[in-house]
Amino acid sequence: MSALYTYSVPVFINGLTMLSTILKTAEEYAEEKKFSTSVLAESRLIADMKPLSYQVQRASDTAKNTLVRVAGTEPVPMADTETTFEELQERIARTIEVLKSVDAAVFAGKEDKVIEMKLGPQQELTFKGEAYITTFALPNFFFHIQTAYAILRKEGVPLGKANYLGPFMASN
Repeated sequence: MSALYTYSVPVFINGLTMLSTILKTAEEYAEEKKFSTSVLAESRLIADMKPLSYQVQRASDTAKNTLVRVAGTEPVPMADTETTFEELQERIARTIEVLKSVDAAVFAGKEDKVIEMKLGPQQELTFKGEAYITTFALPNFFFHIQTAYAILRKEGVPLGKANYLGPFMASN
């Protein structure tokens, strides 16, 4: 099995599983405290940061776009219009399905594949396959899932480190 697959796809699946689980905990918390989850979906760490819904969308995009950029799979467009927890959960589930459907063999020999991408309107980045995963995709993915976790903690959702790490350690 390709190392590129091993240290990307299963990690993305575990991270998205964690994200789904903490959203369920947040939903239960909102129900217990009698407020709408839409408050949480639009919550931010600070005014100039994007909301929880955006963090879920970017984590999803990072995972599924890694398949496209590194392994050469067909893109799976998602509209980025999710505003409810139900819609966010559906996006996470769909992304996990996409990740599980990819054959590990398509990552073989892609360590030196040249990947060019735009980061905003002015910045162009160039990576080789392995560097893309290790220096961009994984750090970006972790940034967004950790930010989602932090937003929920800021809003009082009873989460701890074990909630974050649990799905990552489950495969050991």
